[in-house]
Amino acid sequence: MARALLLSLLVRQHMALKEKFRAKYPHPWLVWEAGAWNVPETLEGNVAATRLPLTDLRDCLPAGDAMCFELVALAERGPIGLGRASHNAMVVNDATVSREQLLLAPAPDGQWQVTRTPGSRPVVLEGAPLEPEQPTVLRQGIQLQVGDVRLTFHDAEGFNARIGRIAAQVMAQAAAPRQG
Repeated sequence: MARALLLSLLVRQHMALKEKFRAKYPHPWLVWEAGAWNVPETLEGNVAATRLPLTDLRDCLPAGDAMCFELVALAERGPIGLGRASHNAMVVNDATVSREQLLLAPAPDGQWQVTRTPGSRPVVLEGAPLEPEQPTVLRQGIQLQVGDVRLTFHDAEGFNARIGRIAAQVMAQAAAPRQG
């Protein structure tokens, strides 16, 4: 199972660790972006907006949250599976995602690549369909659309920059005088 952390918690770590954050997380990430997350357990197909994890943190965290999956090379274990089924290393519990949707693996040159599994639902990569069993190299900031789920790939530097921008916004909001 790949480790998954909420973006809001990583922002708090970035604010606390500052430059040590980069050393603690020197690898790429796949981010399940905030938005309307399907809740497949109900018959009505309930849709709920993502919310902050704790109400007492509401004043110092972003309005939406995202799930961040660490992409740590596990070459001896093979590709990292992403899908709705619980046996995947990255479980995306959304009814619009196939049980076995994607495989992610490090390429020999150190980059990461994604492969759509045969028989899975369509995947759109930067506006173009991703063909099954055709590995595609991921680059910083590339977006994948799987049903209603939006995923963004970040290399280590890109992820650190994204977290840093959010942390700066949080700090600016905290420093701004409150109106009321």
